[in-house]
Parts: sequence; structure tokens; C-alpha cells
Amino acid sequence: MNDQTRKGLRIGLYLVLGVVALPVLLILGLIIWFTVDSATGEDFPTVRPADRARQVTERSQEMYDAAGIDRPLPAVRSGEYAAADNRITGDPCYPSGIEGIADTPEPGSYRLYHKWRLDAVDKAAGTAALGKLHAHLEATGWTIVDYGPSGDDWELRARKGDIDDRVSFTWRSHWQTLNGFIGSPCAYDPAGAEGDAAVEDLEPPALH
Repeated sequence: MNDQTRKGLRIGLYLVLGVVALPVLLILGLIIWFTVDSATGEDFPTVRPADRARQVTERSQEMYDAAGIDRPLPAVRSGEYAAADNRITGDPCYPSGIEGIADTPEPGSYRLYHKWRLDAVDKAAGTAALGKLHAHLEATGWTIVDYGPSGDDWELRARKGDIDDRVSFTWRSHWQTLNGFIGSPCAYDPAGAEGDAAVEDLEPPALH
């Protein structure tokens, strides 16, 4: 076997080893990346759910005022879509990055929502309230994501800063209701509760 042949065989062997080793190295790199990412917490702030609830319901009251609504809305949990409703709910948060592929909630995390619904709102009153809210949101630095008719309904959605720092309002034609949704960014509960469990004992104040 001459030197030229040996050189060709060595090159072929190196190519085969490279083809075999590359997927192994990629998989090993992904495993290491996932392990490191899993061991590192998210950059969520640590906030007591009661404190976050106060922040969110204060924002709800601000929006309620801006909409020009002069009807009190007490805390109530209704299962009827056409009935008044005023409640706090929550979900767990999920990690970002490669760790998110596991679809496992971040331990001790939650995001909180304040949801309210005003009943017996006709189209004129509903669209007028949304118009006032639209003007208020624009004047206070919110980014309007959507505003206008959606089928027979009317919608207004906006965000500020964090992707989860958002609000939405909808006038529902079929139910004749004005619906409000105030979302908050993810946080860790100092007590370690997660998702719904972190907010299950919280009740919102009456809106007025």
C-alpha cells in the first residue's frame, strides 16, 4: 500500500469519525445546556401574591375610572356569562430557553390576573367605555395591540413593558357585558406556592 493510498484512507476515516462524532457532541452539548439551564432559576422577582394583587386591582380601578363606569362591582364569582363577575385568578409560569421544552412549571412561580365583567351593558355604553379606555391607555404610555370590532363584539388590547404586563377589554354583543382583564408579570411566591395555589385565598376589592 503506497503513501497516497494510506493518506486517502486516513482522510476517509477522519470524515467517518467526524460524521459519527458530530451528532454525539451536539446531543451532549444540549444535555449540558439543559442541565445548567434547569439548575438556574428564572429572573422573576419575588413578590407576595397579596402585594401583586393590590398592584393589579389598583390598575383595574384606574381603568374602571377611565372607562367612566359609575356602577359599583363587588367581588363575586359567577358561573353565568351574562352575570357580573369580579375575581382574581392565577397560573404557574414556565421557564424560558431550552428548559421550556420540558413543559414543566417553574417551582414556586405564579402570574396573577384580575378579571371582571359588568352585566347589562348595551352597545352604545360598551363602545363608549372602550373609546375612553383607548384614549387613556394611549395617553399613559401603553402600546395598543388591537382596537375595534371583532365580529359582533368590540375589543381593546394593550401592553406595557413585560409581555405579560397587559390589559384587555371586550364588549360582548351576545351577553351584553363589558369584560376587563388585567394581567401581571411572573413572580416567585416567597411562601413557595405555585399557580392557582398562590392566589386562591385572594379576593379583589369592589370596583366603583
